[in-house]
Amino acid sequence: MEKKHKIYVWSKVTRLFHWGLVAAFVTTLVSAKFSNALLIHISAGSTMGILLSLRVLWGFTGPKYSRFKNFDFNLKDLLYYFFKLFKDKKLYIGHNPAASWATFLLIILGVFTTFSGWMLLGAQKVRGIWAFLAHDPTLTPLLLKVHILGKNIMLSVALIHVVGVLLEHFWHKTSIVTSMVDGYKFAPIGIKDIVPTKAQNHIGMGFLILAFITGVGVWKWNQSPLIGAHPDLIYYHKEFPEFANECSSCHALMPPFLLTKKSWEVVLSDPKDHFYEDISAKVPNLESIKEYILANSAETSINELAKGVSETSKGRNVYRVTRTKYWKDLHSSIPREIYSHPYIKSQSRCDACHNNFGVTNYIDNEDITLKHLSLLESLKIYLKL
Repeated sequence: MEKKHKIYVWSKVTRLFHWGLVAAFVTTLVSAKFSNALLIHISAGSTMGILLSLRVLWGFTGPKYSRFKNFDFNLKDLLYYFFKLFKDKKLYIGHNPAASWATFLLIILGVFTTFSGWMLLGAQKVRGIWAFLAHDPTLTPLLLKVHILGKNIMLSVALIHVVGVLLEHFWHKTSIVTSMVDGYKFAPIGIKDIVPTKAQNHIGMGFLILAFITGVGVWKWNQSPLIGAHPDLIYYHKEFPEFANECSSCHALMPPFLLTKKSWEVVLSDPKDHFYEDISAKVPNLESIKEYILANSAETSINELAKGVSETSKGRNVYRVTRTKYWKDLHSSIPREIYSHPYIKSQSRCDACHNNFGVTNYIDNEDITLKHLSLLESLKIYLKL
């Protein structure tokens, strides 16, 4: 039996990168399940992007066993490893053939998924440097499929990698799991420890710090041009105060993009019977307000909600936001009893859960709040009970 001893294989930077990437990836998976966790999702995804940039650089400039030139990409070796997995307990100092391919694929898939996520943020949410993509309605469904596909393949490779790591650790007795904690791994006698240079340590730690700052920065400064600011953002009280003040004096200000032009024409057709109320005398500048609303209806906007309303309202003349198919689909997980909550009272109280409702022409996911609900009521919504 081949004699072996423990040597230092994985540097501190390599280990911190590894666990940082694991934490960021798991965070993106979990946050994708919650509608008001978009900022967390973007923060984790952006952190992944910086960490993967480090890993690519590390693959050319890092310590010996972290470099791509020391990966085993030979297909014959990969097949031999799989077929002899339970027979040949060969010691691999760095990455074995399966781990070499898994690491390489995870880097490629991670970069692909991160990049597609940034593009999707622009096309779907009209945010960041890719916001111009929102003008093409065909891109959102395409990018969404691409992003989810990349995520699913990456998750599959990661799960296979975890299974392989466990087999390597417990069957081959290579201490591969603990090596990503303390950096030490079993190797044949005579193989020496790696000794990272100061330059490698400084550059590596610099990237790790940058990744952390990026994640926090995206969360803290979420309206920066890089990921947050909507290029066509307007504030109703500033752009057209007559519309904002008159309409909000009786009810929550309904943004024009939440109904189609035809629906608004029905709603505003008879000022003497505006939801059983005569507003002809109360609103002297009704015509100019009507003109503004029709000019900014769902068909004219590129934001996600407006597109959804337009697409699901074709051939229908729905004159209440809460009766549109798109609104019903978005709120399908909310138990009906929530609307009888003392603070919410009805489905039309959109501003009870959307902090920014009626303020701008965007209703962002991170503006959703459940502060008026109990923990049990919130769980019913999130867990779709």
